[in-house]
Amino acid sequence: MKVKTTIEDGIATIVIDRPEVRNAIDLDTVAGLRGAFEEAASAGVGAAVLAGGGNVFCAGADLAFVRKALEGDATSVLGPLVDTLHGLLKWMRTLPFPIVASIEGAAAGAGMGLALAADTRIAGTSAVFVTAYFGIGASPDGGVSYHLTRSVGAARATELVMSNRPLRAQELLSLGLVERVVDDGQALAAARGRARELASIPPLALVRLRALVDAAPTHGIDDHLDAEREAIATLWQTEDFREGISAFLERRSPQFTGR
Repeated sequence: MKVKTTIEDGIATIVIDRPEVRNAIDLDTVAGLRGAFEEAASAGVGAAVLAGGGNVFCAGADLAFVRKALEGDATSVLGPLVDTLHGLLKWMRTLPFPIVASIEGAAAGAGMGLALAADTRIAGTSAVFVTAYFGIGASPDGGVSYHLTRSVGAARATELVMSNRPLRAQELLSLGLVERVVDDGQALAAARGRARELASIPPLALVRLRALVDAAPTHGIDDHLDAEREAIATLWQTEDFREGISAFLERRSPQFTGR
């Protein structure tokens, strides 16, 4: 089994478990991740944690898998890998629960993309992001160019891909690519703690927040205000919105249900 899932107290912990290849991904691994998030969604979890087994988050694509593909029709093998990965990343942005990435060791290439696709990230002191693509003659996939550009700007994103230099924990924190750095061995526990804190947020509002944040860099102010208006208009018809207003006025904690 390349991906392990546990669900406890309403929190899903999803672990890429391929230590022999530093948790690198192939088609089966991406399918396993999809299945794990589907299981979490079906269970109605409040939040999910995404981690790598052992001392590495994810080394990116399994290059042995890639090399084998190059011996035949590469497009017929590598095309589905990229398409399946990108489908997973798009779908993750629609899930009605927050995703917290726990990162120790390397998150390289597509592994970096998986980390950046989470809603928030907690890193151990050994965490290192490496774009990795130019090291193998590739251009970015897995959403790396998307998230980097929005996080650090076009010029720095370009430099980071071209230079292929590692970004270590404190620099990741200063760049805003992770939200917290903890001692090695503590990232998973800290991520679970953060997941518990986020588990009570309104799920319908979360999905709309992601869409607004993703669209903001390409919108003019008029278009974005229209998008905000459309998003909140869909929410004030929901039970969650009514619950939120009632809870505030009654000075109690809201109980959001996603309806």
